[in-house]
Amino acid sequence: MNTPSTSEVEAFALFTQAAERYCLGLSSSAMRSYALKYVAFLQARAQGAEEQEPKNGRATSFDCVLIRSNLTKLYRDMFNDPAQRAA
Repeated sequence: MNTPSTSEVEAFALFTQAAERYCLGLSSSAMRSYALKYVAFLQARAQGAEEQEPKNGRATSFDCVLIRSNLTKLYRDMFNDPAQRAA
């Protein structure tokens, strides 16, 4: 069994906190619902699980693209090391 390093645990916690703040700031319940599903998808990815990306649901396609973009950037910022971000 692989145990995550302290930095991975910290990154996971920081991502979760920042993503929850982002989700709570969304104006519509449909957008929040989709964003929370996408956060769960990214959390599963961080833990090595193979999950399917969530469907748009009631949120518009445009909203979903923006949500995915913002959360994916946040995910990359938290889980990639600074050398990879600079590249």
